[in-house]
Amino acid sequence: MKEKLKGKNRIREFRRVAQSLASKIASHEGVIGIVFIGGLVRGFADKFSDVDITVFLKKKDKRLRRRIRSIGVEEQKRLGVDVDLEVHFLEDFKRERWSEAYRWEMSRAEIVFDPEREIKGILERKLKLPEDFWVKRVVVCAEYLKWYCCPPKEEVGTMAGAWVERGDLASAHYCLGYAVDLLLRLVYALNMEFVPAPKWRLFYADSLEWFPKGFRRHVEEAMTVKSLSAEDFGRRLEAVRKIWMEIPSRIRETTGLTLNEVSRYYVERVLRQGD
Repeated sequence: MKEKLKGKNRIREFRRVAQSLASKIASHEGVIGIVFIGGLVRGFADKFSDVDITVFLKKKDKRLRRRIRSIGVEEQKRLGVDVDLEVHFLEDFKRERWSEAYRWEMSRAEIVFDPEREIKGILERKLKLPEDFWVKRVVVCAEYLKWYCCPPKEEVGTMAGAWVERGDLASAHYCLGYAVDLLLRLVYALNMEFVPAPKWRLFYADSLEWFPKGFRRHVEEAMTVKSLSAEDFGRRLEAVRKIWMEIPSRIRETTGLTLNEVSRYYVERVLRQGD
């Protein structure tokens, strides 16, 4: 991944800072775990990056939490490197509800201090998903894409097309922008991968095991708005549908569902409107 990013890579400097911080923090009694996330794990850090470290305390000790945070502030001032230091009380962390982006981040976390192996177990449990999680994610994204701009039959109307007929081309183009994000979410789901934060979503799609042929090229074409015209809408729509072309067969391969069955699954299992 780091080879694809341009600019000066300061990862060695960031790793030295992080390892020094981790060593100082781990020496405090009550610290039960330390993990690295972000650029430290990615292997690339530049002037826009932080040293991202998450620390876990065994007990709810606010004084110790303040002390750990102060270490981060001191190192930031001393070394001139931005430090993003999160400190969690272990019991609170176990109960926290994670956002999708945080799940993605923690699924890549590097555990650097875990003497009781408790952190590893907690992360594994919190990242464990229901058996039908990915199927539901695929179904929801696919169903929305069908509604917005990729109908199973050409004569079937779409939300994006409706805005063209209503004369609001800005709304029509906006629907295509939403469809691009739906496609990204769907491709991640078809790889059984969490969706990263928006700032990394397109970049990391290139590293997925599977994506449609010409994916990045078609996504860039679909994102490009030359004018809010019907002609430009048609060009962008074509790019979206080129990405979609391989999706139905991939859905069937990974979930066993046809597009008709996707719609039925959505009604019965997502909306829970079955008999």
